[in-house]
Amino acid sequence: MIRVPAHVRSLVRTLAVCSVASVVLASCAPATTAKVITRVTGLPAISISVPLSIVACTTNNSCVTLGTSDLDVNPTSVGEYRSANGHWTVLTVPSADTSTYVQAASCWSNGCLFVGSQSNGDLVWRYDATSHSFTTEVGPTGASGIEVVSCYSSMTCAVFDDAKSGPRFLTTDDAGATWSTPVSVGVPSQDTVTSLSCPSALDCIASFLNASNGIEVYVTSDGGATWKLRTDVSTVTWSTLTSLNCVGKKCLGLADLHTGWRIERTDNFGRSWKKVASLPSSILDLACTSLQHCVVGGLTNSLASTPWLATVISGTVTTAKLTYVPSPIADVACGSKVCAAIGVTTVMTLRP
Repeated sequence: MIRVPAHVRSLVRTLAVCSVASVVLASCAPATTAKVITRVTGLPAISISVPLSIVACTTNNSCVTLGTSDLDVNPTSVGEYRSANGHWTVLTVPSADTSTYVQAASCWSNGCLFVGSQSNGDLVWRYDATSHSFTTEVGPTGASGIEVVSCYSSMTCAVFDDAKSGPRFLTTDDAGATWSTPVSVGVPSQDTVTSLSCPSALDCIASFLNASNGIEVYVTSDGGATWKLRTDVSTVTWSTLTSLNCVGKKCLGLADLHTGWRIERTDNFGRSWKKVASLPSSILDLACTSLQHCVVGGLTNSLASTPWLATVISGTVTTAKLTYVPSPIADVACGSKVCAAIGVTTVMTLRP
């Protein structure tokens, strides 16, 4: 999955200060966009001292969430995991300093890789879903942080980090213990990667925000050795493209246009895109169990910061009615059957 840009991260941290603790357990059923039938009721999270910022689910449907604090007060990091019976349990998370930010996460069957930035550069935390434990790995050197990650088989993942020369592509086949030689995509150094999805070891698709505030899409079919720019003119009018989810050469993603956010789909690995659905929300995240079953969350009414969560079944958006969910949806993630979503002090699970 992909985190949102830096200005959005700042807003999420601000919202955390004003939020009230809650936890959610919910289920969903298909509906039309206009008819709200899904009800989600919130309950307190286990720890409210540090805002939750990211959630991830393994393909075996074990979910984990964590958050870090930019305040020099303990605790600086918190976490919890969802057990097989649906209960969330406190998790020991590596300590963080005031510069630590967990930016993105991606999983395989029994583990996840959490990545981001810290005072000395790239941050890499490996999560073992069997022992419910974290290992701090040494990240690639020469960069200021990892922006996106996509895992495509057990312990095997690809990332883009941020170096002075521009975004760099790297891979690991041992969950972050060692890394490949960095590869430059060839985009200008001021361009920012917004999303990455690798459906296989050879095939990856990535989106970049260019200096003109338009989106450019690049793909590789040789494991990142070379990259090709897709030239579909529609993407240059988007202000961002996030949450890329791919199965083979077919992908879904969230695009922000001047008319608002919508789900976009490509069936030819970025050569062309078409609208799936318009969304009444902003600052969104999308996650899918398949390309036909997804969840999407964010907020409506940016002044009131009203939380918004929905399922997307074969292109039909079903809005959930939220009760005792005091803050916007900060992140969503899916395994093969179960999805999870979080607010800064809220946890919820559902089956789209």
